[in-house]
This record gives sequence, C-alpha cells and structure tokens, in this order.
Amino acid sequence: MKYLKVKDFFNKIAKFYDIMMNEVDYKEWAFYIEEIIKKFSRGNKILDLACGTGNIIEFLKNKNYEIFGLDLSFNMLKLAKRKDIKNLVNGTFFKLPFKDNSFDVVLSTFDSLNNVENLDDLKVVFNEVYRVLKNGGLWTFDLNTIFVFINYWNNYFKIDDLKDLIVIWKSKFIIPNSCLLKIYIFEKIDEDIYKKYDGELLEFSFSLEDVKNALKEVNFKEIKIYEHLSFRKGHEKNYRVQFVAIK
Repeated sequence: MKYLKVKDFFNKIAKFYDIMMNEVDYKEWAFYIEEIIKKFSRGNKILDLACGTGNIIEFLKNKNYEIFGLDLSFNMLKLAKRKDIKNLVNGTFFKLPFKDNSFDVVLSTFDSLNNVENLDDLKVVFNEVYRVLKNGGLWTFDLNTIFVFINYWNNYFKIDDLKDLIVIWKSKFIIPNSCLLKIYIFEKIDEDIYKKYDGELLEFSFSLEDVKNALKEVNFKEIKIYEHLSFRKGHEKNYRVQFVAIK
C-alpha cells in the first residue's frame, strides 16, 4: 500500500531529517502559521497533522497554545520528543484518534498533504479534520502545485555535502500530476567509510479548484487560497499555496 511506503520512507530517514532540512526557515514558517491562527481563530487547542520531528510545534509550544502532534512515523516522533514536545501521537490522518469537536485549529505543513494519492483520499482526510474540529474551527494546510513539479522538481538534481553526511536529491515529474523524489544518504562512519541509505517518495498535486471543491463537499466554508508565506491570492503558478477553511 502506498501509504505504508510513506511510513517506511520517513522511518528510514528520520535520524537525518533535521540535518537534511537545515536550510528551511521553520521560524518564518511558524510565524506565518501563527498569523493565520490569529486572523481566523480565537481558540488555543491545536492539532499538527504530520508533525514530523516537531519543528513547527517547537516554535509554538511556549505560546499560549495546547498543541498535539500526530505523525505516521514513530521514528520522527521519537526525535520530536527529544525537543521536549508533549502530546505526540503515532497515527494516520485518514483515521484520527481523537474525539469529535476536539480542536480549535488543525494544521498541516511542508506539503504533507501532497503525500495523499488522489482526491477521494484527500476528502477522507478532510472529513476526519472536519470531525475533530469544533464548530467555527480552522483548518489550514499547504500544497505544492503541479506548476512546481513541472518547472522546478522535474529532472532536479542536488548534492548536499553536510557534516559527516552527503545527501543526493533527485526528482522527476510524472504525468499527469505526480513527482518522484529519490534520496541517497551517505553517513560517514569512519575515515573514508560511509554507510548508504536510500528511499523514494511519490508526491501528488491537484488543481486548486479541485481541492477547493473537495473542501466544499465536506462542508468547509470561507475557503481561501494564499500564495505561501503571504496573504496574497494564490494561483496555479505559485510554487506552493496555503489553504484556509472554516468548519
């Protein structure tokens, strides 16, 4: 099953994840999420779906929020726990292990929803989020666009020479709406001796209108699409967009 491959991928690379992603400005990202929360919600109980190693939660945990994190990868959650992050749950966003009307805000970051294979599965996630949100609750998530798959990630190749770690990134656009990412990791064990790890992940994207309609079918309202890290109107030629929807 495709989603077991996602779990296996992140379990395999978990111990390298924060080193590999060291160029990501999580502080800026968390600030943006908090601006969205302030703009669209007055609640303080938050669920971070696919929270990974807890990089967003880490910046929000000392604010006036009660935050829960859920991730498919147990190994990623173990690393989040080392950051003194509480309320971590190992599970899938297709069947959330929470009661109805539990949260004021549900969020998901770093294109985690691009791991969902089709619109029917995306609606399953939306239904679960709708169920655990309180009335008037906020659902916000980002997505990579098909535009970025074609114009940036297609035939992409990069080598990161990090401390005691070499990471090779390769990706390719696959018609009509997916992108295959392959990662090769070489961990330095001793002088001139490296241990190799590798994995691949398939991401999917959808037209913004299809995602908006899927949210509407689940009865979300006040749906907005922004260019990521801004409140400018989002469009298909953005690399990444941010969705906001209210229960």
